Amino acid sequence: MPGTNTIALTNDNFDQHPKETMTMMRTGNTMQTRLSITAAVASAAALWAVAAGAAPTATEGRPVTDRPPTRVSQSGLDSQPSPGSDPIQRPIDTAFAQAPDGFILPPLHPAGVQLQTTQLADGIYALLSGRPAVDNSGFVVGNHGVLVIDAHINGEMARQIQDAVRRVTNKPIMFLVNTNYHGDHTFGNYAFPPDTLIVAHRNTARHMRDFEHEKRFLLQAVNDDATVYADARLRLPDLAFDDYLRLDLGGRVVQLYHFGRGNTTGDTVVFVPDAKVAWTGNLVVGEGSIPPIFEGRAGQYLNTIARFAQTLDVQTIVPGHGRLTSGAILGRYMAYLNELITSVRRSIASGSSLDEALASIALAEKYAPAADSPAAELGPFLTGLHRLNVQQTYLELSGR
Repeated sequence: MPGTNTIALTNDNFDQHPKETMTMMRTGNTMQTRLSITAAVASAAALWAVAAGAAPTATEGRPVTDRPPTRVSQSGLDSQPSPGSDPIQRPIDTAFAQAPDGFILPPLHPAGVQLQTTQLADGIYALLSGRPAVDNSGFVVGNHGVLVIDAHINGEMARQIQDAVRRVTNKPIMFLVNTNYHGDHTFGNYAFPPDTLIVAHRNTARHMRDFEHEKRFLLQAVNDDATVYADARLRLPDLAFDDYLRLDLGGRVVQLYHFGRGNTTGDTVVFVPDAKVAWTGNLVVGEGSIPPIFEGRAGQYLNTIARFAQTLDVQTIVPGHGRLTSGAILGRYMAYLNELITSVRRSIASGSSLDEALASIALAEKYAPAADSPAAELGPFLTGLHRLNVQQTYLELSGR
């Protein structure tokens, strides 16, 4: 690019230079990463804020910042807790341990699951699970190589993803993006080529350190079958970013956004602007769903979804789990979260206990799947998830 300085990426100089575009280039058998110093900074148009006692109101949005990504050091983010040390504290552990009656863990066991390749646009592919609760994936093809979204739960599923890529192209898998820290999205990292750069949000990289803790956490979701991921070895991200990262695959740009806290503290949206396609990990979990407030902050989740909706023009969403959906689901999520916050706040103001709130704040009919819809099988899960959301929001707003 005329007028653009480029810098070869090395361990020594990585943190010294501003990041705006990362371009992978092949030189013989050597893969080099270049930093382009003159890319545009993405900005959010507006930010929805939840004020105490009030519905969300539009305010001036802060720009998505453009801090340099950080190469994860062997002594920093990627170091595991020492034996006997306290594990990283995760709100989801407390939420699931105290989950109300009716909450059902999503069944994530991948036995017999085939990922179906669906072309969304030229060079853009969703990999959709034949069993809705089991993870989706996908990949984007550029002139120089491929970016893959999420590595799945074990080596076998990670190889399914790579086989799907190879049926389309022989170009190298340059990047693998982990949209969140959970093992069903990350345990397959180790099975990707050594020269594939793994990218994640800083909080995702940090939480991935506690590998054994995550294995124990996922057991119930895989029918207590530890053999599902017995092959997995910890492979952490090579690069960690904060709010925004622009990746150039050669003739195709992929943008990574962190809009704030949602399902986890590091949810990443992978967006292909020319096709208006986004992968959302667990931030948005498919057509007919409601937000899974596992990290316990309904107000922040609402802010995050609103920032997402007002920053990106999305036509197609590939969720981390569930069926393909459109950008319209962001409106559904915002309406649900606003109504949830309002209902719980009123319940607290009236002096209701948590049990009374759980009994009185039922899932509204408009958010429940119709009996004859493809999402009908999700009915019991959504009802239980709503109860967990009520509990999480009650505890948040009551200061408990």
